[in-house]
Amino acid sequence: MDSTLPEEASRSVESYLRVADRLLPGAVIACAVGGSIALDAYRPGRSDIDVIAVLSDEWKDHRSLMARLRLLHLSQVPRLTVRAARGLGFSACCNTVFVWQSEISRAVAEIHPVASHVGEVFDAQGAFDVNPVIWKELIDGGISVRGGPVSDWSLDSEPGELRNWVARNVREYWAPLAESARGGRHTLSAGAVEWCLLGPARMHYTLLTGEIISKEGAGRHALDAFPDHSAIIEVALAQLRSDPLPTTPPRDQWRALTASAMESIIADSPVNDLN
Repeated sequence: MDSTLPEEASRSVESYLRVADRLLPGAVIACAVGGSIALDAYRPGRSDIDVIAVLSDEWKDHRSLMARLRLLHLSQVPRLTVRAARGLGFSACCNTVFVWQSEISRAVAEIHPVASHVGEVFDAQGAFDVNPVIWKELIDGGISVRGGPVSDWSLDSEPGELRNWVARNVREYWAPLAESARGGRHTLSAGAVEWCLLGPARMHYTLLTGEIISKEGAGRHALDAFPDHSAIIEVALAQLRSDPLPTTPPRDQWRALTASAMESIIADSPVNDLN
C-alpha cells in the first residue's frame, strides 16, 4: 500500500531528505516509511518515523560515506530541539536504515545494512530493523516517498521465517527482560510498563496469527487474551495514548504486576515450538 504521509511526518521526512541530498548528492535513490505509519498507528507529537533509505551503489567507494551519514543523523537535532521546546518532545525523529541498491531485493536475512540510526544512537555496523517483521510491515503498508511504490521494490520478507524470527526475539530479548523486571528494585516508569507489556503482546499476536499489529492493537489483544492482567495493561495503554494514568494499581506495584503479565504472555507464546 502506498498512500499519503501524515502532515507532521511528511514535513519531517521532506526536511530529512533535503539534508540528505545536500550531504550525499544522488545517493538516496529510494525511500519509504514503515513502522507506526505502515500500521496506520502514527500519533502526532508522540511517534517517531521509521525510514528505509536505499543508497546508490555508486557511493560504495566514497571514503566519506559514513561521516556524511553521521552528519545526516545529527542534522535532526535543531529541529527536534525546537519541537521539544514547544512541548512536543523528541517526536517525529527519522530513525533510518540504509541499504545498498544491489541488496534491497535480496531475502531480508541476506541483506547487509550499511548503517542505521535510532534516536541519538548511530550504528555504523548494521541495523536491527532489517528483519522479517519490518519488511512485512513495509510490504503490507509502507509508504514510498522516493523511488516508486514499495510494491515495485521486490522486497523479500521471507514470510516462512517470520514466526521463527519472532520466537527468537522473544527468547533472546523479551524473556530476559521479564526476568530483569522481576528482579529490579526501583519503581517502573509508565514508559517502561508500556514497553515491557506491549512489545511481548505484539509478538504473541504475530506468533498466533502471522500478522503484525500496532502497540494499540497489541494492548487490546492483551486485554482480551490476558484479562487477569488488565489493570497493568491499562496503565500501558494510557501511557501510549497520553491519557491520564489510572490511579490503580498503585505505582509501587507496577514492577511486580508488569513482570507477572510479561511472564504470562511469554509463557503462552509458542516460542519453543519454533527455531
